[in-house]
Amino acid sequence: WGCVLGQSFGGFCLATYLSAAERSPEICLFTGGIPPMGARTAERYVYDATWERVAERNRRYYAKYPNDVAQVKRIVRALLREKIPLPSGGVLTARRFLQSGMGLGSSPSSFAGLHGLVRSAFVDLSPPDDSPTFSRTFLKKIDSHIPFDDNPIYFLLHEAIYCDGPRRSPSDWAAHRALRNRLDAPPAP
Repeated sequence: WGCVLGQSFGGFCLATYLSAAERSPEICLFTGGIPPMGARTAERYVYDATWERVAERNRRYYAKYPNDVAQVKRIVRALLREKIPLPSGGVLTARRFLQSGMGLGSSPSSFAGLHGLVRSAFVDLSPPDDSPTFSRTFLKKIDSHIPFDDNPIYFLLHEAIYCDGPRRSPSDWAAHRALRNRLDAPPAP
């Protein structure tokens, strides 16, 4: 019977359905979100690969925009000193700002978009001082660029969808563990 389309999280749902249903649809289309299957710790491999890709994208971004290194450091220093209120009522922290790179690689213009965001951070681009003033343009862009409050289920279920083990097997914060392992590893020669 019928046809089913699985996109992103829907692909994970479709794979779960197909593995449990007695009768499956005649046609199943996966356009994204194909889960890893069969590995005892699939989520760990997913995040190890993800962190490697994040590092590669960061290297490419900073090779293209080397002056952004100092600007990003200035933004982070300012946010470590003080959390900044966002126009929507949220708060901009250094950690939230650093998540702005999530879109790198999503489209050909993603590098230019992030560069524009970074360059618009302060009202004045003069040499660093103790208390730079964030521009309203920057704060509004951050507010719409990382709208965590718009998709709460994504953040609740994102890691759990990679679990492929016995019932009730936790992910045990696999993304954080993969990052910790990466940071704790000795530098490559």
